[in-house]
Amino acid sequence: MEEEKEPLIKRGIGIYLYYLAVPVFLILILVNYFSSYLVIPSFDFEHLDLMISTVTFLFGFFISISFSMILSRVSLLKSSLAVETGRLVSLFELSKYLGKKFSEKIREHIDNYTVNTLKDYYYYEIGRDSVYGIYEDCELMEIKTEFQKQCAQSFFYIIGEFEPTREQLEYLTKGGLLWTFKIINYLLGGILIFLLFLNRGNGFTDLLFIILSSTVIFILLIIQDYESLRIGDYTSNISNSEQLFDLIGKTRYYPKYILGRVKLEKGKVYRVGFFDKAIGKERVVNMRY
Repeated sequence: MEEEKEPLIKRGIGIYLYYLAVPVFLILILVNYFSSYLVIPSFDFEHLDLMISTVTFLFGFFISISFSMILSRVSLLKSSLAVETGRLVSLFELSKYLGKKFSEKIREHIDNYTVNTLKDYYYYEIGRDSVYGIYEDCELMEIKTEFQKQCAQSFFYIIGEFEPTREQLEYLTKGGLLWTFKIINYLLGGILIFLLFLNRGNGFTDLLFIILSSTVIFILLIIQDYESLRIGDYTSNISNSEQLFDLIGKTRYYPKYILGRVKLEKGKVYRVGFFDKAIGKERVVNMRY
């Protein structure tokens, strides 16, 4: 029987929300060009400058707080992901000394855990069953020598230390900016763009409207990218997952939507996850790049 060849991977392009700042910039140029008749010459520009200054200060203040909260979360996530990976590596290496059957079970649990948490980063608790499975399979440990006894003690200590890290990751991946902050950011950003639009009238103020308005949009979009974990810490999770797959001797897995953001080697086979609407769950296919 002829062996079936793996289908080829089509990577696609990794798109981030802040890329939209470029078309927004072009749109604002067109808006500025075609709406010159909306300039209000009788408007009190002295008060307008004051309003722009006030709104700019408030917008910068709330944006600074938002970035501080998001970057603190990113820092904690990166730290927790590094600890998580280190614990899983230690569990696998220790399991090798506690019996072949037990080691194989730990290998499968680590693979399932890594696949599930990489697949759905917002639903990190999906990895709980894999961790509970490790506890349940501890009865398979072979403890015949003093060295194996020491390895088993270290194994139980590490898995005990691993659990708080996993709980922290569950909390951090669900967390985000308060809706009040989001509303204030968008509201102040919108008001600032509107005031800059009213301030148009000559070449300098027109250019100021286009550049500052595009910058406001860019800031709001990149905050959303960081908050939704599309950049920053999620890249660390991908890298750590690749390390674990290579360590336990499993084919690297990627959900389809992140293929455009990872480095693939030509000719290598990968597991790619597709959401199958017919069965209502993910289907994993071996594919070659």
